[in-house]
Amino acid sequence: MLKLLIADDEVIIRRGLKAAVDWEKFSIEVVGEAEDGELALEMAKELKPDLLFLDICMPFLNGLDLIKQLETILPDSLFILITGHDEFSYAQQAVRLRVFDYLLKPVNVKELENVIERAAKELKSKNHSQKRDRQFEGTREILKVDFLQKWVSGLIAKEELTEELHLYNINLEGTIGVSVIKLLNIDLHTAEEFWSENLLAFSLRNIINDLLHDIPAAECFEDNHGHVVIIFPIERAEELTSINQLIKEKAESFLGKTVVYAEKIAHMTGEIPNIYQDLIHQLNAHSNVSPIVVLAKNYIDQRYFDPFITLNEVASSVQVSPSYLSKQFKNELGASFIQYLTKVRIEKSLLLMNDPYLKVYEISERVGYSTQHYFCNAFKKVVGISPSSYRSGNRK
Repeated sequence: MLKLLIADDEVIIRRGLKAAVDWEKFSIEVVGEAEDGELALEMAKELKPDLLFLDICMPFLNGLDLIKQLETILPDSLFILITGHDEFSYAQQAVRLRVFDYLLKPVNVKELENVIERAAKELKSKNHSQKRDRQFEGTREILKVDFLQKWVSGLIAKEELTEELHLYNINLEGTIGVSVIKLLNIDLHTAEEFWSENLLAFSLRNIINDLLHDIPAAECFEDNHGHVVIIFPIERAEELTSINQLIKEKAESFLGKTVVYAEKIAHMTGEIPNIYQDLIHQLNAHSNVSPIVVLAKNYIDQRYFDPFITLNEVASSVQVSPSYLSKQFKNELGASFIQYLTKVRIEKSLLLMNDPYLKVYEISERVGYSTQHYFCNAFKKVVGISPSSYRSGNRK
């Protein structure tokens, strides 16, 4: 049933309108009557009527001013003005507002029924259209996720990509941040409650979507392997690291489980499938290591920028001896603690190298090196060339 609110300062008019028409015939229910504009405003906010009959000249708040206030509150409702003043200026104002029709007192019953019939038809058509749009949007979102999953998996042809991106209103221009996030079922020391696997995945997606709320161009979806993939345009490389670190901190704090991520920057959309595969490969490395080593890596990943981080500190964080942790790093990662720490720091520096606003000495400080000299030596040892050569484009 459609809902109708009648507002007129004359009780005889309100009663006359209620009695003049068989409202059920039009699937309309009269849900309220108001004797002045202020009362009509409060009732409209509470009752959310689909149709409003409003007298132009009412105490406290006239019909035209009432419509101005209700237009944003009731964007889909229809307003019909009733007045005893046959003045062109009123009609002009009503036309400028979102008024469905304009009737004069005394209201002719046939004219009233004609207006009601047209209003009911329009409201039903509008409701049907909105329902269809909601259904389409739901289907469209499913199709969009399917496209994103196929795209990162390399299943979308290059000649189709631009058209598909436009179809789903995906705007990725300039520098693009790509992240793959994985939730490991490894309890942190703060874990206090049991989470089902489905609830964990659902909660992680909610946390991520909440943190991405202020980035309208961000695309966030779950791939076919249970990872959450984030793709969004960035201006500075640090934006990518900052949002991923924030996601990790929030998710681990709330869920009490270990969250790992891999991140990389793309300079064009065509690079994204290959980057996605690289990131998946990085994350899969966590599948073959023990929980102790995962937690130690997790600790390093969060504090790599601290120039004073030590093996003893990391071992203490996971409650094992330094010698045992050192042995596990060698056995499971094929690297010493220092080698793994250096690898993490250089990987982070490669990300920051894409930021033209950061100087090399600033990058070295942000990844945990006390001097640029030490950073350059470590960078060349891992990458094979100096930071300046890398930045100049000699990346072979």
